[in-house]
Amino acid sequence: MNEQQKNRFSAALQRLAGDTDLLCCMASMVVSDAHEVLGKLTHAVDQGDTAATAVTAHQLKGMLSTFETDSPVIELQELIETARRGDHASMQQQFRLLEPRLTDLLDEISALQEYA
Repeated sequence: MNEQQKNRFSAALQRLAGDTDLLCCMASMVVSDAHEVLGKLTHAVDQGDTAATAVTAHQLKGMLSTFETDSPVIELQELIETARRGDHASMQQQFRLLEPRLTDLLDEISALQEYA
């Protein structure tokens, strides 16, 4: 794990008692599933399915919370709440802004796999 990655995931490393091997191992376990869940989330949002959006966003939030507890994970919680309220338009708007940041985070997590 390089210094930039250590800095990026410093909070996650603190939660894991500084165990970089564990963080990288967790990245290997999470990243493929997280990409699939993001695809399901995109589909749910595109279909305007608020119930599926809330459930899938919650699932993705859980997967990503090991690595990040700030943005974009905070915005996932906001998306969950909007979906639970049944606000289709706001849900879709929020997701369009959030999706690129989720993809970036998944790419950063994916890069950790090479150290597992």
